Amino acid sequence: MKILIADDEDYTREGLLEEIDWEEFGIDEIMQAVNGEEALKIVKWFRPDIVLSDIRMPKMDGIAFAEEMLKLIPQSKLIFISGYMETEYLKSAIRLSVIDYIEKPIDVAQVKKALQRAVDEIAREEKTREADEGNREFRQQRLFELLTHRDSDRKSAEKLAGEVGFPMNSGYVCLVLQFPRSRKERGSEPEQVLDMIQKIGEKAVGVWQDDSSFEVILSCQERNRYRLEPLYQRILDSWPDCKVAVGIEAGDYRNIYNSWKTARAAMNCAFYQSDRRLFEIDESILQRRFMEPGIYGTFLRVLPEGPKELSEWFRSLFADLFTRKYYQKEQVYTLMISLLTAVFRQYPSSVESLPGVEGEEQLQAALLGMDSLQEIRDFTEKMLGCAQEREEELSGYGRVVRGVLDYIAAHYGEESLSTAQIAEAFHFSQAYMNVLFKQEMKVTLKQYLSNYRLEKAKQLLEQDYMKITEIAVRCGYANANYFSKVFRDATGMSPVEYRERGK
Repeated sequence: MKILIADDEDYTREGLLEEIDWEEFGIDEIMQAVNGEEALKIVKWFRPDIVLSDIRMPKMDGIAFAEEMLKLIPQSKLIFISGYMETEYLKSAIRLSVIDYIEKPIDVAQVKKALQRAVDEIAREEKTREADEGNREFRQQRLFELLTHRDSDRKSAEKLAGEVGFPMNSGYVCLVLQFPRSRKERGSEPEQVLDMIQKIGEKAVGVWQDDSSFEVILSCQERNRYRLEPLYQRILDSWPDCKVAVGIEAGDYRNIYNSWKTARAAMNCAFYQSDRRLFEIDESILQRRFMEPGIYGTFLRVLPEGPKELSEWFRSLFADLFTRKYYQKEQVYTLMISLLTAVFRQYPSSVESLPGVEGEEQLQAALLGMDSLQEIRDFTEKMLGCAQEREEELSGYGRVVRGVLDYIAAHYGEESLSTAQIAEAFHFSQAYMNVLFKQEMKVTLKQYLSNYRLEKAKQLLEQDYMKITEIAVRCGYANANYFSKVFRDATGMSPVEYRERGK
């Protein structure tokens, strides 16, 4: 909090500075002025929360200064000090709504009480502003919901529109602004967009539908229609990672629903066309279509044939999807999660080169975090490429050993996994399985499992966001202490030291 002390008497200003514990009131910035003219200059850039001013000062008296100051920052709290209790001064103080009028010689205790009242008043106003802002935001969200609902309550919509200052006798167009899902948090874009709209002489209400999508209902009078295209371009220029979709124009507020639906349908095209940024509606994407029901069945027939054949099948699938921009992207997400989860189960090593993906949960989260079909295609190609490399790497081993290696890749995170369990899964005795495995791999099954877990742990340690305890559990160790012991025995370093070595 900031305060300005304006008084032509040096000892008054210095006395206040020394006698008052300003931090007690949350005041951490203090400026001084020796006359009203200097005080006004300081106010213009310092913008104090509280002003403690003498009334009789040279060049500009306290009353004149206060009147000009309150024009600049009407929310600032004013405390007058004076050696003269004249009636006109008191009337001016009342007119200017001062917090207090303190006589000289100054009683510090009285100044402290006045400061506390000023601080309390500032806190109350801030709380009220926050409540009003929150209430206004709630009313705007409610109005948005009413206007974008086909059978909304007309009277409720008109009442809310009046409260938030949104016109109900205009033309309208809906916009959808899409930001990357990779953003950590929402920014101030909505306020800036609404400000841009206001500058072209129109009103708007907007809401976040999720962490990456901001939807707007924009009023548009006939005389301002020519300003819409430049507005869209300004938005795109202001945020290079933003995409904008425009709905059909609505001549009446009862048709806003159609503009909103078409804006959403237009934005669906952004999922398929990652190189474009502005999307407007066309007839081909208005017809709602669903995925071909036979896709998954065809996929299941190709799945066991191997990564190479799968890659060819997926290449054909993506080529087809890119021509079908009318499919809802949610359908594509659902399809790809199902397909790639099945790929992972069949070829667990397919995610080994994908950062942050160790299992089904991370695989699905990674897919849902992608903004375009292009990203999903690139991810799928990497996944299948990894599976194909693994297949080629294992091509020199027998069928049983290849099966064991895949089994370990799928189950290494289970604490209970042991050589006995692996042998049982393949219907061999433990002794025979050990002999067969060592003949081909030149290492015992137990040592391979231990090495595999350690390599996985090393990969996870490269990622700072995972805790040591989480890595231990993820890699199949009983607890973090046991993990640390095994890791140190194998590498000569603790997990923490290993993580810190490259920093």
